[in-house]
Amino acid sequence: MGISVSISIESTKALLQKYNIRPSKKSGQSFLINPIIAGKIVSFANLSKNDTVLEIGGGLGAISRLLAEMAGEVIIIEIDRNLVRALNDILQPYDNVKIVQGNVLKVDLPQVSKIVSNLPYSISSEITFRIIREMEFKQAILMYQQEFANRLVAEPCTQNYSRLTANFTYLAKAEILMPVQAREFYPIPEVDSSVVCITKREDGPFATDNDLFEIVVRGIFAYPNKQVRKALRIWFRQLSISRETADRLVERVPSIESTDRIRCLGIDRLVELSDAIHDMIEQGIMKDIRGNRTEVRCV
Repeated sequence: MGISVSISIESTKALLQKYNIRPSKKSGQSFLINPIIAGKIVSFANLSKNDTVLEIGGGLGAISRLLAEMAGEVIIIEIDRNLVRALNDILQPYDNVKIVQGNVLKVDLPQVSKIVSNLPYSISSEITFRIIREMEFKQAILMYQQEFANRLVAEPCTQNYSRLTANFTYLAKAEILMPVQAREFYPIPEVDSSVVCITKREDGPFATDNDLFEIVVRGIFAYPNKQVRKALRIWFRQLSISRETADRLVERVPSIESTDRIRCLGIDRLVELSDAIHDMIEQGIMKDIRGNRTEVRCV
């Protein structure tokens, strides 16, 4: 039989004790204790019984119960066995909930229409890029550390604009929906949070080679404050490519001035730069750097 609990600091402490759960400070594990915030997060998803929803990290069910009431089906991926045990009890009254015990970075991802989650902050980047690359969904309502959320929506030439921003913006769009103060969680984290709506980017431009685009972004954003020509020369030197090749590359991208800062290159110009490198490789003007593909962890 399911257990009836309301969201509060008292009920959260009681459940943590009941199921022998010790929040992991290393993983930034905190539990939402404000039912109003939980309700707002779920309302942003505009759920109906036609929706199948994924929740990553179900915690103690603060959001899960509301999802189960609003959506047709809810799939929860939770890595902590004790939390899975708690969720099975808390959500027992709902027959439209499936709980998967496992690591969201390793398990097979389900087919869903929407994603609603208070993400584990320690692996926010990896989770975000995995769901964008591997899943089809209408929208994702996700809670992040405030600093991370600010980087997702940063504009070129601002301090928050980074490799993370460029790689994310190439794939998706983000909108910050509301801030959430640290005091709304237990244990209280050291940082505030933000709720973000993410949708996939459907309009171009897109690079000729997506993998090469990531290699280029990773290479040049190691020097975000340097001028383009200087950054390219440094990066190319590491790849044993001549500085003259870097200079020729800049000349092939009219929209980029050699004195522009890397941090000021938006998606359109990054795509042009990537495609210019692609053309130079195909024409035999520079060596093929596409063998340098590695898993991109966007930080």
